[in-house]
Amino acid sequence: MLGAYVKANNKDKSAMAKFRYIDKEENARDPFASEAEESNEFEQLLQDDKHTPTSRRYRMGESVEGSVVSISSEFVFIDLGGKSSATLSIEEFTSASQSVPKVGDTISAFVRTDNGSEILLTRTLRRNEVDDSLLRNAFEAKIPVEAKVEKVIKGGFEATVGAKRCFVPLGQMDITHFDNPEVFVGNTFKFTITELKGRNVVLSRKSILRQELDSKITSALEKLEVGQSHLATITRLVDFGAFASIDGIEGLIPLSEMAWKRLKKADEAVRLGEQVNVKIIKIERTPKLKIAFTMKEAGEDPWISNATRLHPGAILQGTVVRMIDSGAFVNVADGVDGLVPIHQITWEKRINHPKDILAEGQSVKVHVLAADLGAHRLSLSIKGPMPEELINKFKGKKRDEFSNMSDEDKALMKQWEEYKSNEAKVLIPTNRDDTSIFASAFKHAKKKK
Repeated sequence: MLGAYVKANNKDKSAMAKFRYIDKEENARDPFASEAEESNEFEQLLQDDKHTPTSRRYRMGESVEGSVVSISSEFVFIDLGGKSSATLSIEEFTSASQSVPKVGDTISAFVRTDNGSEILLTRTLRRNEVDDSLLRNAFEAKIPVEAKVEKVIKGGFEATVGAKRCFVPLGQMDITHFDNPEVFVGNTFKFTITELKGRNVVLSRKSILRQELDSKITSALEKLEVGQSHLATITRLVDFGAFASIDGIEGLIPLSEMAWKRLKKADEAVRLGEQVNVKIIKIERTPKLKIAFTMKEAGEDPWISNATRLHPGAILQGTVVRMIDSGAFVNVADGVDGLVPIHQITWEKRINHPKDILAEGQSVKVHVLAADLGAHRLSLSIKGPMPEELINKFKGKKRDEFSNMSDEDKALMKQWEEYKSNEAKVLIPTNRDDTSIFASAFKHAKKKK
């Protein structure tokens, strides 16, 4: 006999299916019955239902793992399986400077409350909610716990989690150096349990801070690109430059990139804690994160800002800043140094080294012989125009008389010929814009952008 059983429930979509009870003997005598109808749908459903997991109650502090199914402005909703779902406050992530998880991500947390209809999770056990068993769970699952720093003791701090006394080693309280440990006393922080043996409980706040910083760095690093300009804070001074931080991400400013002028030490340009404008010139992510900044390129190029002064024929006042065997470097503007070749230092005598005539820090008047602003090269002369008496001495001299001159006169004659070839540049200062100079300067400025 063929019978039918129908069950409907408007509140539960899974119970809205229709079921038929099939009498196998009756079905066998029915020539129009299909083979599929030989199965008993209702009995099969009851059988399947025996294996369907049902929701259960969770105890406070129990470690759980689930998948994110949706996210609101305040909560992350997590499927724990077995018809159980839970919520986790988004503040648990934002307060630790961590990114909010995405739908589909797996999350591990602790049960904070389960009232039968709602399960609230937390990633940190509250200090007044923890007992020995929960402490063990937190240690094994590496879940943070709240602890209050009670006092400073030998080698570190005494902290309490509930009624449990714990020890925090001095070096595990912070990721940065501190001089006064008393500043931590009376405060409640998050810690991880690094050791749990009997009554001995050892905590670390450093590991929490390191995780938070790493998460923050990872998030910030995704936004950094070569060529960007940022405001950075000087964190360390070293012999080869200075380290600066952008949102916790530290990079090196090489000494050569700190200023347009030559520096011997970083403290000539910056001081610890100072905020400076930098430009990212290199990001190397593997095998180790390395970032390089420049302060020079982040500011105005002095070679371009002084372009109207740096043209052949210009006469400038400068300071001798460095000497080498082949000449002397003279600073004519902040960040602009030019080279005076050794033969352009004096008309009076032949010298073996610039120090025979000059001294570092000495103020000198120089003539601009040639300028390449794009390449940051400036050729200068201290000796300038040939003195009148030398002009008269060699004026009218012919080349065939060269062999009869003394070595000193030969050297002067050679300088006279060189001087004559550059006479227009040295003797005729001009205020006009030199097209080639400015073209080079602006071409260099365009490359910077």
